[in-house]
Amino acid sequence: MQLPSYIPPLTLLFSILPSLVSTHAIPKPSSNPSSLLINTTTGPIQGFINTTAPNVRQWLGIPYASPPTLDLRFAAPRPVKPWTSTLDTTTFAPSCMQQFSSGKTVYTEEVPQFLINGGVSEDCLYINVWAPGTPTEESLPVIVYVPGGGFSSGGANSVYKIPDQLIQRTQSVVFVIMNYRVNVFGFPNAKGLDDINLGLLDQRMVVEWTRDNIAAFGGDPSRITLWGQSAGGASTSMYSYAWRSDPIVSGLIADSGAAGLSVGEIDKAQTNFTSLASVVGCKGLSDAATLTCMRNVPAGTLENALSTSEGLDFGPTPDGMVVFGNYTKRAAEGLVADVPMIMGNNANEGAGFVPFTPDGPGDEALDEASLGIECSVATGVSDRMLSNSTTYRYEYFGNFSNVSPVSWMGAYHSSELPLVFGTHPLYRGNSTAFEWSVSETMQGLWLSFAADPSKPPSVPSFSWPAYEAGEATLAEFARHNTTVQAGSGTLDASLC
Repeated sequence: MQLPSYIPPLTLLFSILPSLVSTHAIPKPSSNPSSLLINTTTGPIQGFINTTAPNVRQWLGIPYASPPTLDLRFAAPRPVKPWTSTLDTTTFAPSCMQQFSSGKTVYTEEVPQFLINGGVSEDCLYINVWAPGTPTEESLPVIVYVPGGGFSSGGANSVYKIPDQLIQRTQSVVFVIMNYRVNVFGFPNAKGLDDINLGLLDQRMVVEWTRDNIAAFGGDPSRITLWGQSAGGASTSMYSYAWRSDPIVSGLIADSGAAGLSVGEIDKAQTNFTSLASVVGCKGLSDAATLTCMRNVPAGTLENALSTSEGLDFGPTPDGMVVFGNYTKRAAEGLVADVPMIMGNNANEGAGFVPFTPDGPGDEALDEASLGIECSVATGVSDRMLSNSTTYRYEYFGNFSNVSPVSWMGAYHSSELPLVFGTHPLYRGNSTAFEWSVSETMQGLWLSFAADPSKPPSVPSFSWPAYEAGEATLAEFARHNTTVQAGSGTLDASLC
């Protein structure tokens, strides 16, 4: 199932960087979890504290792999070369090369806070870490976040999806947010390559980096939850099948995405790569020569050619190693990691996908545009039921004017993220008391799950039951002016 072709990349051309405050100089690198100067496995890094979150330590732009340029373009990620001098990690690294679009959506016209900031570069394999200044535990649960973007765009530097406000309030989690390669740079599907799903291999390397380094930041490497939204949610779900025997993570969360979303034999003949090659001067060559030629084309030329060419899609493609063609069959055979998972979708997903008009496209068009995400999640949950995998299912109904400024937007694709990240009050007026209640409840449940995925997530007012079809086990957020309630009415996979 693929996302509609008219979904634009989540890209923005302005930059918003944190304001920095001076920090006390530390004479030598430290692994003390309260320090700003941290020893990683590849070298020392210097973090900072931001005035908007004065009790949160931040490290931005940490390299986790070698730059995927020249001979490493279209190759699996390689270990980063260690360094000895302290690396300044106080600004975001560029996002990975994007697939641009001129189409208008709610994101470009109403809520640009979801879009990426700053520039782009092929040298983009960097992560960012946020940790409390006064942690509630000596060793905290960890969340590794996979941004969305339709596998064509997206990245870590997106202001609605920065966790400093969540950490400032709770002091109870360490966060890692990644860049990973997208479009042809991340999923080239070219003849002659051993690996064609490079973006997913990037994600795995981030999880491995977190396992090996997060204790120095005050995180517990035995309590890592992988969380993603949209394409990030699909990635998280695919991860559970790709690394089932060694998942590293103890919990999984997938918002509005599941294994199978944007996955398929979209280019079985592997012609998209050669078609793009012909546009940039690499036409009529052998497979090996085409790869060599394409590795020498400037990254910006490839990006522009891809963005202006019709019908060229690059995304996860079955390879029998990282991506599979039939997840239902694999689930029925138990070929999935035995890791608890939260999965869910929003009530009006389609508002994020239709071309923007002030009055909206109408309910019928919104319902049709929502089906791709809804069916992906319904099928993903159904598959997990086949493997008897513990799953917590939700639906989000929030329609808050400072996040959904046009009435027909409602609970559109991505709109739950400002509630969970705690960024909802920052850009468009004050949040209501009910909005704060929904936000803090969702945060509490996500963090409860990360703290111990073996137990039902819970907050004082609600204990989330594991999902059972037909039973009142669906967590409904912000429905009928109720913060959270257990319901049963959600899409069944058999209807897809």
